[in-house]
This record gives sequence, structure tokens and C-alpha cells, in this order.
Amino acid sequence: MSLSIKKIIELRMPELVTTPDPRLNDFITLAKGMTGQEFGDCYNQAVALRVLHWLAKEKQSGGSSSGSGSGNAGRVLTEKEDKLMVTYQKSSSNEWEDLNSTIYGSELIELMRSCLMLPRTRMGVDGYPFKSSLF
Repeated sequence: MSLSIKKIIELRMPELVTTPDPRLNDFITLAKGMTGQEFGDCYNQAVALRVLHWLAKEKQSGGSSSGSGSGNAGRVLTEKEDKLMVTYQKSSSNEWEDLNSTIYGSELIELMRSCLMLPRTRMGVDGYPFKSSLF
């Protein structure tokens, strides 16, 4: 028996149990629309990981309504305490970069690789080893 999407989210991010996010159901609805049924038995986990990724990105950037944070959600490359300097990773055209910016997104990538059957040739997918335009 598969755990519900909400239960997976609460297990992975326990602070949502004590301090629920009122937008959680809306995030789940959005993530369902972006997650294909190709995940089969892993569908709930894929949806939950996408929601957790979004919540983690928001936390990295200081939150949407907190008024703190820089608004950047890139990975922090350097920090300096005196006179507060923070350097963020610059974005590129890498399809995986956004998901790779959080542990949950990285897990979603691994889940995609393990659950989805992608067409492969001796050159990989689309001429690139283990890369697809589906993600």
C-alpha cells in the first residue's frame, strides 16, 4: 500500500505537521498537473518530491512573504559574515539545474531515472548519454 502524497511530505518535512502551510493542497494540485502517470506506483512519491523541492527552494530564498532573503533560489556558493556577502550559483541552460538545487529535486531526478522507461540508443537518449528532453 502506497503512502498518501501528504503523508510523504509530512514524513520528509516534519515541521509541516506542527506548522502547516495553508498552501500545501494547492502545491499538491500543481505538482499533480506536472507529474505524469508514467511513475506508476511511484506517482505519489514523485508528486511529494516535487512539492518538497518547491518548499525547499522557497526556504532557501527566504520565503515568499517573509521579506527576508534575497529572492534568489540558486545554490549558495560563498558566504561571508563581516559585511554580509553571499554569492549564488548562476543559472545555466542545464535542464536538471533547478531540480539539482535541492535534495528533494535530486531525489526526483533519481526517481525519474529509475521509474521511467526512456528510449535508448547506443549513444544514449537524443545523442546524449542518460539525458532526455522529457525532464
